[in-house]
Amino acid sequence: MYLRLAFRNIFRNRLRSLITLAAIAFGCISLTIAGGFIEDTFDQMRESYIRSFLGHMQISKVGYFEKGAARPFDYMIDEPEKALGAIRSNPSVASATPRIEFSGLLSTGDTTISLIAQGVNPKWENEISTFVEIDAGENLSEGDAYSIVLGKGLAEALAAKPGDPLILVANTRSGAINALDVEAKGVFHTSSKAFDDRSIRIPIDTAQKLLQTKDIQTIAVLLDDTGKTDLVKGELETAFAHNGLDLEIKPWYEMADFYTKTVDLYRRQFFVLKLIIGIVVVLSVFNTMNMSILERVGEIGTLMALGTKRMGVISLFLLEGLILGVIGGIIGLVGGYLLASLISWVGIPMPPPPGATIYWTAKIKIVPSVLAFNFGLAVIASVVSSCYPALKASRLEIADALRHNI
Repeated sequence: MYLRLAFRNIFRNRLRSLITLAAIAFGCISLTIAGGFIEDTFDQMRESYIRSFLGHMQISKVGYFEKGAARPFDYMIDEPEKALGAIRSNPSVASATPRIEFSGLLSTGDTTISLIAQGVNPKWENEISTFVEIDAGENLSEGDAYSIVLGKGLAEALAAKPGDPLILVANTRSGAINALDVEAKGVFHTSSKAFDDRSIRIPIDTAQKLLQTKDIQTIAVLLDDTGKTDLVKGELETAFAHNGLDLEIKPWYEMADFYTKTVDLYRRQFFVLKLIIGIVVVLSVFNTMNMSILERVGEIGTLMALGTKRMGVISLFLLEGLILGVIGGIIGLVGGYLLASLISWVGIPMPPPPGATIYWTAKIKIVPSVLAFNFGLAVIASVVSSCYPALKASRLEIADALRHNI
C-alpha cells in the first residue's frame, strides 16, 4: 500500500517532480560521461606506453632494475633461449622479444650527440611496439644489419634523415671503445617525448657485435590481455624457479611512473566531481520532499489520526525518495549510455598530453562498474535526502496537522 501511495504522491506535483528527476538524471549522465572519458584516457595512455616501448612486463637478471643503470653489463641474461622458451610456453604470452640497451654516441661527422641505444629483434619488436609510428623512411625489418631508426627529437637534433650515413660509438662489454658505420633507415615517435629525444633502435645482432657479447639484458613481454599482468607475472616467476633461472620481473605499472601519477591525479579530481554532483542531487530531492510536507500537512495528520504509525509516515516519504532515485537513475543511465555512444562514434580530437607527442581521439568508455556506481549514487542520495523531511513529517502533532484541513 505504501509503495502505491508513494508513487501516486510523487506525481501529484508533476512539474516539481520532473525537475527533480531531471536533476538526478543529469547528475547520472554527467558522471557517466566524465567517468567514461577518464577511463578511456587511462586505457589509451596505458596501452600507448605498453605498446610503444615498455611491454606488459620486462624480465631481467636479478638486480638489473636496481643496480643495472650503473653496471649494465654485470646483469646480463646468459641463457636467453632458455628464458625465452619458458616465457613463450605461457599461453597468455602473445609475444616476447630480447633487448639490449646501452649508452653511446651518434655522429654525423659535424655533430655528435649522446644517446640511449636499444638493440631489438625487428620481427618480434614490431609485434610488441605497435604504437610506434614511423614519421619518415621505414621501420627496422628482418635482414637489416647496419641500419638504425632514430627517435624524432634525436633526428631533429642531428638534422639526420633516412639514408644518411652515421657513426655509432659505444663501449664494449670489456670496456674498450668500438664503432660502427650505420645508416638511418627511419625516424619514429612514441607516446613519450623523452624517449624520442634520446633513443635509437638497432638490430640486436648488430648491437651484440658492437658490444662484443652474445647475451641480452631484458626480455619485453606482450600479453593477450593487460588485465592478466599480475597473474602471468606469478606464473612466470614459478616457471623461472622451476627451470633454475635467476630472473626477476617488472610489470608495466612499476615502470610507467608518469602514467600512475596521472591516474592518481585524475581519480582525485573525479572524486571531487562526484561529490559535487551528489550534493546537487541531495539538495534537489530534499527540496522536493520538504515542499511536499508543507503541502500535505493536513493529509499527514489525517493518516496519523486513522492509525498510521510514525514509522509508516517515515516509510512513505523514504519510499518517495527511493522511487525518485530509481526513476531518475534509470533515465540517467539510459541517457548517459546513448550520449556516450554518440560521442564515441564522433570522437573527441585531443592534443598530446604533457611529455608526449601523439595526438589521439578520445571516446567515452562504457564501464559497468561506473554505471552501477552512478545508479547507486542516485538512489542513495535520494533516500538520504528524504530522511530529514520524513522525520519532520512523522513528528507533526496530529491536532496541529489536522487544523490545516480547516
